[in-house]
Amino acid sequence: MRPINEEKVIHNLGQLGDNYGLLVLAKLSNKEQEQRIILSELEHYNQHMIKQSLELLVENQFLQVRIEEIMPPNIYYKLTEQGALLIPVLEQIEALKI
Repeated sequence: MRPINEEKVIHNLGQLGDNYGLLVLAKLSNKEQEQRIILSELEHYNQHMIKQSLELLVENQFLQVRIEEIMPPNIYYKLTEQGALLIPVLEQIEALKI
């Protein structure tokens, strides 16, 4: 097994939006969801940080955004191909017996 480049891991985790990014990816693991639903399901977390994580995940191409131009606009997120590659990793983390 090759050694893990710690700097690259830290950098890539930063691109995921720190802890909230992984939480958001797990929420979107199999479907498109509206932003207001994501925020309501994660109401016990810092809402500002969740919104920042969503923006960062879109910027780093882990999520796709779709906006319905009505008043107020509906904003939907879904995983990109790159984001979907992380789901098996999240499932493995979920399965850990810690």
